[in-house]
Amino acid sequence: MFKPEMISFHQCMHCGTLEAECIDTCAKCLHTGMDTIQVPGVGTLVSWTTIRKPPLRFKEEGAYHVGVVDLDNGFRITGRFLPEQGDQLGDRVVVVPTVSTEHTTPTFRVEKHV
Repeated sequence: MFKPEMISFHQCMHCGTLEAECIDTCAKCLHTGMDTIQVPGVGTLVSWTTIRKPPLRFKEEGAYHVGVVDLDNGFRITGRFLPEQGDQLGDRVVVVPTVSTEHTTPTFRVEKHV
């Protein structure tokens, strides 16, 4: 069985709220103590689309896919998506390793293709 990559989140040390971005202050309780945690990159595909006219910094890559995923920990996240024939909304997805250091978002693939 494939072991998914982990995703970094920032968690408030006071109330436990999770944030995807690196911030200094919790948006929920305004506490200034945030800690980095790792969660498994496993969830359910909610939506995806193809970016046909990428921003200038990704122009060399051409068209690419972006997916919205509900992680098993309850957090909804957006990342790159590597679709294959037959993939459907509701499929189980996992984060897969990428070779690019340019992307700061996770890359997902349907679990049965890993």
